Amino acid sequence: MDIAGLKLDLIKKIMETNDIDLLLKVKSLLDNKNYSESAEHVSSVSEPVVTYKKLKTNDIRYFSEAEQKKINIASEQYEKGEFISNEEAQIELEKWFREQEK
Repeated sequence: MDIAGLKLDLIKKIMETNDIDLLLKVKSLLDNKNYSESAEHVSSVSEPVVTYKKLKTNDIRYFSEAEQKKINIASEQYEKGEFISNEEAQIELEKWFREQEK
Protein backbone atom coordinates (compact mmCIF):
# COMPACT_ATOMS: atom_id res chain seq x y z
CA MET A 1 0.00 0.00 0.00
CA ASP A 2 1.38 3.40 -0.91
CA ILE A 3 1.37 6.40 1.46
CA ALA A 4 -1.67 8.02 -0.17
CA GLY A 5 -3.65 4.79 0.11
CA LEU A 6 -2.60 4.34 3.73
CA LYS A 7 -3.68 7.89 4.58
CA LEU A 8 -7.07 7.39 2.93
CA ASP A 9 -7.55 4.09 4.77
CA LEU A 10 -6.69 5.72 8.11
CA ILE A 11 -8.99 8.69 7.45
CA LYS A 12 -11.84 6.30 6.62
CA LYS A 13 -11.30 4.30 9.82
CA ILE A 14 -11.03 7.47 11.91
CA MET A 15 -14.31 8.77 10.46
CA GLU A 16 -16.07 5.46 11.19
CA THR A 17 -15.05 5.18 14.85
CA ASN A 18 -16.73 6.72 17.88
CA ASP A 19 -14.12 5.39 20.31
CA ILE A 20 -12.85 8.50 22.07
CA ASP A 21 -9.95 6.63 23.69
CA LEU A 22 -8.72 5.41 20.33
CA LEU A 23 -9.05 8.86 18.77
CA LEU A 24 -7.15 10.47 21.65
CA LYS A 25 -4.37 7.89 21.33
CA VAL A 26 -4.09 8.54 17.60
CA LYS A 27 -4.03 12.29 18.22
CA SER A 28 -1.38 11.89 20.90
CA LEU A 29 0.76 9.75 18.63
CA LEU A 30 0.56 12.28 15.83
CA ASP A 31 0.99 15.36 18.05
CA ASN A 32 4.00 14.02 19.91
CA LYS A 33 5.42 11.97 17.08
CA ASN A 34 5.61 9.32 19.79
CA TYR A 35 6.04 6.40 17.44
CA SER A 36 8.87 4.53 15.84
CA GLU A 37 9.37 3.88 12.16
CA SER A 38 10.20 0.40 11.00
CA ALA A 39 12.45 -0.35 8.08
CA GLU A 40 9.32 -0.23 5.92
CA HIS A 41 8.28 3.14 7.41
CA VAL A 42 5.22 1.65 9.10
CA SER A 43 4.50 3.02 12.57
CA SER A 44 3.62 0.68 15.40
CA VAL A 45 1.94 1.28 18.72
CA SER A 46 3.26 -0.45 21.83
CA GLU A 47 -0.20 -1.31 23.13
CA PRO A 48 -2.16 -4.31 21.90
CA VAL A 49 -4.88 -3.78 19.35
CA VAL A 50 -8.41 -3.30 20.70
CA THR A 51 -10.94 -5.73 19.24
CA TYR A 52 -14.51 -4.84 18.38
CA LYS A 53 -17.31 -7.13 17.29
CA LYS A 54 -19.96 -5.70 15.00
CA LEU A 55 -23.52 -6.24 16.18
CA LYS A 56 -26.78 -4.83 14.92
CA THR A 57 -27.13 -2.40 17.82
CA ASN A 58 -23.71 -1.19 19.00
CA ASP A 59 -20.04 -2.02 18.91
CA ILE A 60 -18.85 -3.99 21.91
CA ARG A 61 -15.29 -3.54 23.06
CA TYR A 62 -13.36 -6.64 23.99
CA PHE A 63 -10.41 -5.99 26.25
CA SER A 64 -6.95 -7.13 25.24
CA GLU A 65 -5.24 -9.75 27.38
CA ALA A 66 -3.12 -7.06 29.06
CA GLU A 67 -6.14 -4.85 29.79
CA GLN A 68 -8.16 -7.78 31.15
CA LYS A 69 -5.25 -8.76 33.40
CA LYS A 70 -5.16 -5.23 34.88
CA ILE A 71 -8.94 -5.29 35.40
CA ASN A 72 -8.74 -8.68 37.13
CA ILE A 73 -5.95 -7.49 39.44
CA ALA A 74 -7.94 -4.36 40.35
CA SER A 75 -11.07 -6.44 41.03
CA GLU A 76 -9.14 -8.79 43.31
CA GLN A 77 -7.63 -5.84 45.18
CA TYR A 78 -11.08 -4.33 45.63
CA GLU A 79 -12.53 -7.61 46.90
CA LYS A 80 -9.66 -7.90 49.43
CA GLY A 81 -10.25 -4.34 50.61
CA GLU A 82 -6.88 -3.20 49.24
CA PHE A 83 -7.98 0.31 48.36
CA ILE A 84 -8.49 3.69 49.94
CA SER A 85 -11.37 6.12 49.68
CA ASN A 86 -11.14 9.33 47.72
CA GLU A 87 -11.09 11.27 51.00
CA GLU A 88 -8.15 9.20 52.28
CA ALA A 89 -6.29 9.74 49.02
CA GLN A 90 -6.84 13.51 49.27
CA ILE A 91 -5.49 13.53 52.83
CA GLU A 92 -2.41 11.55 51.75
CA LEU A 93 -1.82 13.91 48.82
CA GLU A 94 -2.13 17.00 51.00
CA LYS A 95 0.30 15.47 53.50
CA TRP A 96 2.75 14.65 50.70
CA PHE A 97 2.48 18.20 49.27
CA ARG A 98 3.18 19.70 52.71
CA GLU A 99 6.25 17.47 53.06
CA GLN A 100 7.50 18.58 49.63
CA GLU A 101 7.22 22.26 50.59
CA LYS A 102 9.66 21.80 53.50
